[in-house]
Amino acid sequence: MSIVITISRQLGSRGSYIATAVAKRLNLRYIDREILNRAAEIAGYPDEAMVAQLENKERVPGFLDRFLIAMNSLPMIPTIASATLREGYTYDEKVATLMLQESIGRDEALLRRQVEHERRVEASESYTELMRQVIQEYAQVGNVIIVGRGGQVLLHDHANVLHIRVMAPKPLRIQRLVERLGLDAKEAEKQINQSDKERARYLKHFYDVAWEDPDLYHMVVNTGKISVDLSTHLISEAAQRLGHTMAL
Repeated sequence: MSIVITISRQLGSRGSYIATAVAKRLNLRYIDREILNRAAEIAGYPDEAMVAQLENKERVPGFLDRFLIAMNSLPMIPTIASATLREGYTYDEKVATLMLQESIGRDEALLRRQVEHERRVEASESYTELMRQVIQEYAQVGNVIIVGRGGQVLLHDHANVLHIRVMAPKPLRIQRLVERLGLDAKEAEKQINQSDKERARYLKHFYDVAWEDPDLYHMVVNTGKISVDLSTHLISEAAQRLGHTMAL
């Protein structure tokens, strides 16, 4: 039985915690933006040669192989459930490494990281195409949970894929960010609004769909109403039953 799940979640909805718990319960590989970006960097992206390589579509398959090897070198399930915290730690680690290697101050290191981010954005079409190929590869193999990256659209026509949206009321999401990240309420709300806007814009730009469209999902889970444990149980049961149905 092969299981494939996509999770689309709001910042502060605890969707990453639920996805990690489901991955552990069902022994699935966990994939999200932070993990994909880390694998890309291990494989050599985004230096100038790699960006040029991705723009040359005849050479993309070679890089895809290197990317998949890099993915396999990473843990199957992250030890830190929160994608927000993992991205923050990774970012701080890279800034610190730049400061040490280049003997520069934090402000300059932050600026260089921003420049690198902008280079990614410039190559976003080719990078997004690579992510599509990676997600398709893992979905074909099966036993994977894909968090974000438009998986609910990219795999929409795959009969054996369960699509989940995790959400929560904004006041509760703000409260969770205040508790988890030590932010004040105003900053927490700002980050939530920005995250919602960016995620909606990503799906609209690359797939021309509305992020909140219920037709994209089999289930919408509101963690303001049910717990992470119950959400994990419901999603796991649904995925297993879908997998058994497809196996018949």
